[in-house]
Amino acid sequence: MKFSPFLSFSTYEGSIIWRFLDGVSTAVSSRMLRGSRPGEENLTFLLCELLDEGLTSSHVLEYSLATAKAELEKSDAGITIEVEFQTHEHQRWVEAKYSGADLGIIFVMDHPLLGYFRRGVLVQAKRLCGSGPSGEFNIYSDYKYYDGKQAAFLQEIEQRFGVYNSVFYLWYNPPSTAFPAEQAKRIRSYESVSNSLWAWRKRHHPFFEDMIDFAFPLGTGGVSVRADDEGKQREWRARQPALRVSGLSSVLAVAEGGQCPQLERLYNALLENGRKRWERFVFTPFADFFLLGLMSQRVGSSDAQWVKLVQGQKIPMPPLKDAKGSEMLARFDNPPVPDHTITLTVRSTLPAVG
Repeated sequence: MKFSPFLSFSTYEGSIIWRFLDGVSTAVSSRMLRGSRPGEENLTFLLCELLDEGLTSSHVLEYSLATAKAELEKSDAGITIEVEFQTHEHQRWVEAKYSGADLGIIFVMDHPLLGYFRRGVLVQAKRLCGSGPSGEFNIYSDYKYYDGKQAAFLQEIEQRFGVYNSVFYLWYNPPSTAFPAEQAKRIRSYESVSNSLWAWRKRHHPFFEDMIDFAFPLGTGGVSVRADDEGKQREWRARQPALRVSGLSSVLAVAEGGQCPQLERLYNALLENGRKRWERFVFTPFADFFLLGLMSQRVGSSDAQWVKLVQGQKIPMPPLKDAKGSEMLARFDNPPVPDHTITLTVRSTLPAVG
């Protein structure tokens, strides 16, 4: 079936899916404030459990997957969302020296009216690190476990497969309440300025005009200025930065010259990128990224071999596209698979016809 390159389910259904995903982001972010500081592997596994349909019920979410699915059943669009994850066994030294990525994400659309696609992305996760004996967070905190060689390795994988917009970094951040008061205010200011063009969709989420490029169904009537809408925006900003996503090209630009990615540097890059931010995914909120992945074919690749890699399957290493190439992949017969794969599917609930 031929369909538009930009998929667009309605604002109502989009707000339901977004609200569930944003709740997951908030829950993982909040875990960084409780008990001992969790490592990246712990946060990634928690993220997978919160998303997975079979395991999410063991955690408390403000807006659960079960609630989201129940709300979707009330709509006339005839869609539901399914989420599952798998863990892939491989030798631990592979990720440590030459990472294939922490996560593989498969976005699936399977609907008789919206069409069908299956696209994959690889994601490397890094957490923001505090400083001093107390591990206090500040606007200058960095992601000190970022490895430039690891990023170059991921870039080489992307080039080998000839895919675009298919490798990303996931940043684990605490909410602004974890920062000193004046710096928390600065973070909320960053969010307010960078989101100044967003419409508060259904009083849950700020989406702005650039989303039109992805055929996102903004509500009519422009940006709401209702007091309760502003209150919702203020609450959302207080929970930020939470989980964010950056495209590999954006990360390499921020880390140019051997610099370590830093929270303030990413915020500044977001503002500098302006209206083109959706082309590069500089510092995109987690729920926005996942929703765009389900809506737009600009995120990830549908290449059959690439999708198999993201799913954790063993495949042969693609040949170099040209004479140039790094020696990092030369020693591999097979590209390393991600630790886990999350599959998000928007599926039809319409009755069969014909």
